[in-house]
Amino acid sequence: MASSNPTELEFASVFKDKNGIIIITLKDYRKLDQYDVININLAIRHKSEGKPALKLLDARAKWSMDKKAKERAKLEQVASVTKARAIVVSNAITATLMKFLQSFSKHEYPQQVFTDFDEAYLWLKNFN
Repeated sequence: MASSNPTELEFASVFKDKNGIIIITLKDYRKLDQYDVININLAIRHKSEGKPALKLLDARAKWSMDKKAKERAKLEQVASVTKARAIVVSNAITATLMKFLQSFSKHEYPQQVFTDFDEAYLWLKNFN
């Protein structure tokens, strides 16, 4: 399946595995700008083939987003077709902060923050 091949971007890798889970792995990078956000979302849409998808975001690398990128990410999230999303972060403090911030936003799909990649993957597999 062509969509299972990784798409390599300067700041991330996007891969669709045999279980249909789209794995987005962020790399150590400078601040993401709005064009980076557009590029990664195009790669994710290509992998999902326009269908609701299970997404695992491995965000343990060192990266950040500028203001315009954050605004663009909000717009992209509205247009996103997500079945469920798991986010993996580097430590418990970051996970706690993200869970707190997440409590203020509403998603149309299940989303969970983890510090362990395997736990996040297993959680997503429950939605297959």
